[in-house]
Amino acid sequence: MIAALSSEWLKIRTTRTFFWLLTALFALITLIVVAGIATRHKQDISSARDQLDILGIGSLALFIALIMGLVISTGEFRHSTITPTLLATPSRTSVVIAKALAGSFFAVVLVGLAEALVTLELLIVLPAKGVDFALQGGPAARFIGWTLIAAALWGALGSGLGLVIRNQIGAVVACFAWLIIVENLIIAILRTHAIDSRAGRFLPDQATGAIMRTGGHNPDLLSHLGGAFTLGGWVALATFAALVLLSRRDVS
Repeated sequence: MIAALSSEWLKIRTTRTFFWLLTALFALITLIVVAGIATRHKQDISSARDQLDILGIGSLALFIALIMGLVISTGEFRHSTITPTLLATPSRTSVVIAKALAGSFFAVVLVGLAEALVTLELLIVLPAKGVDFALQGGPAARFIGWTLIAAALWGALGSGLGLVIRNQIGAVVACFAWLIIVENLIIAILRTHAIDSRAGRFLPDQATGAIMRTGGHNPDLLSHLGGAFTLGGWVALATFAALVLLSRRDVS
């Protein structure tokens, strides 16, 4: 298992996709933070709550974590490296678990760096705007902690879905179609007067929102722990499906 994990981490570090996604992410985050602070009135960014909302911009890295989780798995099929991977690690269970753990670890590192970047930019840009840095350590640490938990789950989810779908472009398109269109459509249908159900709280993106929410009680969202366990259930389902399908497929 250690050898499989080392191999997966090496693949992530040596792929050009990692570098370009990281560069694009940090450039986008910097643009949003700087532009957001520069164009807003001082009273809109002076409170600790306002600055905590700005800190949430770092959660954009979750989507990159999902993409990299997909790339970790689909890249094996796209570049026909799945065969030597399985020859080096004959246990397909070990391969699936190693990819999930690698995706989680990468996602945590990525989101951690993104949140550190946002914090640094707040420390620089807010005083330049004439606004005091009011972000409190406790709430910020809790938010970042929950965000890192969500990141770990999204990275593992991406790696599992990548093994299930296999086609890289198809996997990326399918995941973003779900997040942008399908899940919102399902929630809208469930909330109609004819159904009037809050079951949409258990969908992946809504569970993520529950994990990272900063406000008080919201009846449309689960608790922090409820969201984490729900998203973890989706990860377990994707990982199990990946294991079953990979075990039955001839990849030679």
